[in-house]
Amino acid sequence: MSRRAARLAWLLALAAGCSRPVYLGTPVPAPCTARDVEGCLGWMMERDLAAVELGLYEDARLRGYVQSIVDRLTRGSRLASAPRVLIADQDETYATAGRRIVVARTTIEELGSEAELAGILAHELAHVEARHVMVSLFGRPPEDDPLVDRRDAEAVADERAVWLLERAGYAPAAMGRALRAVLEAEDPEHPPRAERIARAFALAGGRTGFEGREELLRHVAGMVVGRDPRLGRRVGDAWVVPALGLALDLDEDDAVRSAGEVLVLRRGDAKLVAYAIGAPWARELIAALDDREARALPLGRVTAGTVPAAVRKADDSPLGKLARAVRSTRPQPPAGTRVAILERPGGALVLELGGGDLPRLPLRAPSEAELLRTRPPRIVIERAAAAGTLADLEACPGRLLDDPARRVAAGDPIKCVDRVDR
Repeated sequence: MSRRAARLAWLLALAAGCSRPVYLGTPVPAPCTARDVEGCLGWMMERDLAAVELGLYEDARLRGYVQSIVDRLTRGSRLASAPRVLIADQDETYATAGRRIVVARTTIEELGSEAELAGILAHELAHVEARHVMVSLFGRPPEDDPLVDRRDAEAVADERAVWLLERAGYAPAAMGRALRAVLEAEDPEHPPRAERIARAFALAGGRTGFEGREELLRHVAGMVVGRDPRLGRRVGDAWVVPALGLALDLDEDDAVRSAGEVLVLRRGDAKLVAYAIGAPWARELIAALDDREARALPLGRVTAGTVPAAVRKADDSPLGKLARAVRSTRPQPPAGTRVAILERPGGALVLELGGGDLPRLPLRAPSEAELLRTRPPRIVIERAAAAGTLADLEACPGRLLDDPARRVAAGDPIKCVDRVDR
């Protein structure tokens, strides 16, 4: 959401209440009708992850465990209630503007103890506590370099996280280890990686506390490792979307530029962009199409049409304007694009059609063999046969997910992957 749109939404929402409308197929909750813009934004973002991007990692047991850690950290904070935790199939962990903490599944994969996970969560909790995101969206523009202000906020969140860890009974040094595990490339919005890690260890001062390695590994056993291919993966001469039970056959002359969650395909003079979305968002896109034509196919109902240049009969209520600002960041075809949307149980496939006459697309249900090849690898827990470093023990050959320098005792748990074809 742009700062201008967000600030306009804030002012409009404060200026007037609104009735109880529907957003993405669900009646809005109380925060959206009680001028609680922050709470409403959080609910909208969560609804978008589930109903638009199919981006939530659905594991209630794991989410409950992560939520319990945030609850424990919150008791030592200045917050009256704990932020709600979401686990997402993406590469970024962040605090949202609506009292939510979105934890990347890939972040959890990289950590080695509950205390390390608590360190990452404490950092995001510190952002929520200080309302850094809300200030960024709705506060006055910074007089100085905004990147400097952002780096300062990140440094403050690191420092506060060490304090929150210790207050909750966790080992403060876990913060430094967590940063070392999850930070890879340098980011201009954050202090330098080495500086952050060194400062976290210095603030911890070698003080001890609860580590919880067994607890974390017990809860992550069975979790997907790496990219979850359910939204799209190239399998031989087909692009398979397991989440929708669809496969699209590719010709040998096709130019396939992307075979991940978005398929970009050139066939002769024609171009196709295909991606999966949630069913509620598909229904809203379909309702807005110009020149709609729908027909039933064996795989589902397909609707073709053109994306309008502007939304007709726009909802100009405060909530409607806030919803449009949020929706502007969602995956959707550009105005004027010809599209076909195939509705399936649990979601839909959007096909953006451009340039030339695209031949008939051989969409079909995937074979059992194709679905087997899209099955993602998962975490398994093995036990150390003896004491030593994981490297010296040659633990989980080719399948080790732990730090090879980690020292273990005989019988200690080791985090591995169930197969090597990652």
